Amino acid sequence: MSEIKLSEQLGAMAIIDELYQKQQLLLEHLDRNVLRDKLKENIKNYYQTKGQFIDDSLIEKGINLWFDKRLRFNVPKRNWFMHFLALCYIKRNIVFSIIYIILFVLTLINFAEVTITKKIKSNIDSTYNHILSAKSSLNDLNRKFLEIDKHSVNFAQVPIKKLKNSIIDLLNQDNISSIVKPGADLSSIAQKDKDILKYLKETDYSIKTKLSEVTSQITQLQELIETDKKLTKLIQNQEFTDASKKYPILQNIVDSIIDSLNQGQTNIDTNRIETLYSSIERAEFLEKKIESDTKQLLELSVPKSDMNPIIALQTSLLADLKDLNFENVENYQTMMAYYIKLAQTNLTLTIVDHPDHKSGVERTHENTNGKSWYLIVQALTSTGKPTSIWVKSIETGETKLVEMFGQQVTLKAFNAVKEDKINDGHIDNNKLCAKPKGRLTFNCPNSVKSGRILEW
Repeated sequence: MSEIKLSEQLGAMAIIDELYQKQQLLLEHLDRNVLRDKLKENIKNYYQTKGQFIDDSLIEKGINLWFDKRLRFNVPKRNWFMHFLALCYIKRNIVFSIIYIILFVLTLINFAEVTITKKIKSNIDSTYNHILSAKSSLNDLNRKFLEIDKHSVNFAQVPIKKLKNSIIDLLNQDNISSIVKPGADLSSIAQKDKDILKYLKETDYSIKTKLSEVTSQITQLQELIETDKKLTKLIQNQEFTDASKKYPILQNIVDSIIDSLNQGQTNIDTNRIETLYSSIERAEFLEKKIESDTKQLLELSVPKSDMNPIIALQTSLLADLKDLNFENVENYQTMMAYYIKLAQTNLTLTIVDHPDHKSGVERTHENTNGKSWYLIVQALTSTGKPTSIWVKSIETGETKLVEMFGQQVTLKAFNAVKEDKINDGHIDNNKLCAKPKGRLTFNCPNSVKSGRILEW
């Protein structure tokens, strides 16, 4: 075994001395009684050297307080950020979840912004293309207008001139010259895509509105020109001129249309005048029918005294035909068929003699307390068949086509029929009035009055 060097021994001894001193200091600190006595003695000597008298109990109390705080851990004060970091560390699982959520949301927001940006750019392109399409449509309308403008006008000059001026003003408005194709220099419009899109949409809406207005006005212009052509063709026709003299309503409507055109109106309807003009043949046919009906009644030897209702009916219809009014044609035809058939038939006004029907009624007038008497009658043919005739009620003014009605008679005639029926339950003398062929009215004795009723 080799000898150990002195330097190595001294080094080891120095370490041992250092450890021994630390052990002694530790023992002093751990030995409470020794440490207390030593502290007490040193503190008392310190104050004595300063000439201050300190009571032993006060020194004892101070040493006790020092020993109480000696091994106590005093938490150092931290600021809010340190507390926040400590809380984050404690709640790190929640914090990490929140961070992940925030990152996910930010990713979604970024994706949405990218998507929106792409959509905006797509809308910009489509809106710009739509504007170009609208511009092309306006150019087509302009060419169409130039062709229409070549047509001559006779009666609708005022509204057509007004429409033309309006169309020219709209076509001269240039809403597209300031539009620059997207992707080029857009500094004159806006710097942001949203502003660009907003501007393009506003321009597109303006152009679309103008396109709609121009289209509508050109359509009105075409309709007015067609109306003018129809009027010109109609009015300059000699047949129409002759017809308007016979039927003044035609000329009145033409004058009304021309006045409306001169006042600048554009919504002119020529259908009515065309309809009326096309109905002239029907009016002429009906006029001939009236002549034929009159001739037929004359051939049946109908006296003039019986023609009054027919003349009134024909006069009313002729007045309607002058205005090309056919509302009462059906009624005229119905009544004329009735009168002709009536003139062709022998009829007898016969008192009703049936157990289920009254043969007569007595009326008492409430206002005057006067009385009227009516026999219930039927118009029978020569074969005894009942026939319907038109009867106007003296009480209500209503006119109906009936087979049975009440005919007013005198009290004497009423009582005679009453006694006739009482005798044997039947009316032997039941013939009241007669109408031969060629007549429209009944021949009645003086005991028969003109009043008739429909209800009893």
